[in-house]
Amino acid sequence: MIKTHMMGIEMDNPVVVVSGPWSRGSDRMKKALECGAGAVVTESIVSEAIPEIAPRYAYNSENEGIQNIRLYSNLELENWIDVLTEIDRAKRYGSKTKVIASIMGTTPSEMAYIARKVEKTGVDGIEAGIACPMGEGPEIIAGDPVKVYDFAKAIVDAVSIPVSVKLSAATGNLPLVVKACNKAGLSGISGIDTIRGILDIDIDTQRPKLATYGGYSGAPIRPIGLSTIAGIAQSTDLPIVGIGGIKNYEHLLEYIFVGASAGGIGSEILLRGYSVIGEILMDLDNWLAEQGISSIEEIKGNALGSLKSFEEIKVEDLKSDLLSKCTRSDCQQCVACCLDEAITFNKEIEIDKDICTGCGICIDKCPDQKLKLVWK
Repeated sequence: MIKTHMMGIEMDNPVVVVSGPWSRGSDRMKKALECGAGAVVTESIVSEAIPEIAPRYAYNSENEGIQNIRLYSNLELENWIDVLTEIDRAKRYGSKTKVIASIMGTTPSEMAYIARKVEKTGVDGIEAGIACPMGEGPEIIAGDPVKVYDFAKAIVDAVSIPVSVKLSAATGNLPLVVKACNKAGLSGISGIDTIRGILDIDIDTQRPKLATYGGYSGAPIRPIGLSTIAGIAQSTDLPIVGIGGIKNYEHLLEYIFVGASAGGIGSEILLRGYSVIGEILMDLDNWLAEQGISSIEEIKGNALGSLKSFEEIKVEDLKSDLLSKCTRSDCQQCVACCLDEAITFNKEIEIDKDICTGCGICIDKCPDQKLKLVWK
């Protein structure tokens, strides 16, 4: 397995158990440490915990999206100190997994105070949660470059271990926020946090499944996560952990291809258990061996060079074409989705290349993969 770096900390592999209820307290932290990930991030630690609430999760089986209304850990700060101290004394139960403490606070001084307290327990680093989309309103610290700098700088100055922040897809001016991260002396960036949302409305009761706004996560947010990580990678050389919708090793690789040094997994643990980490690591190891890849640097950011500005894409040079003849009269999905009416069916699929603009939707709609895009 290839090694990588998170916040400048060397890890045995590029998989991170992200902050969440699966990394809360002694028992769950032990399970997380024993599952083989390169690093484990604790559930967010705060000065004053809130009581547990229920129900706190809603799941959509059609798109595999999850909404949660769990703000942060329900353990008090002193309880967390005991948990992390116990883990350190137990030498992480024989695991080489790195431990990162996620912290949250309402002011820079509060975050610095928590950071100083948890640093003494032997954790390897601090992750500042500044992008949680729940609570009093939709505003997040991560959306304001000045606040990002103030919070990050206070934590960096308070401790001697590496510090990162978790950013959001909702950040308005991402390059400015990343610039603030660099200026504050951070050692890394992770993202994305969950996205503020309402999962479903029950049409019978006319009520939402969960009674408040929550954090949306899981498979549907991966495209948003990939876009955000690519934007961060284009703005900094800091190590990045890509988070959002990773279900398998292919998804992990996608994040590495857009510039991440590691990928974070959370929702999939909630859905499938801790064993998913081992499955992803085994599949990733097999793929790396097949490709003859021995360093994360060989593949990190490889997709970034293919990203262009809107003005550089010349769509008029592309046309749809058939890979092979199609006579499926029972399908015609390509015909239905062609707004230009360039595709017709007369005993078989036909494409009028003078009308086709190469939009590409028919390629992905075809269940038999008989269509392609070609340069004129």
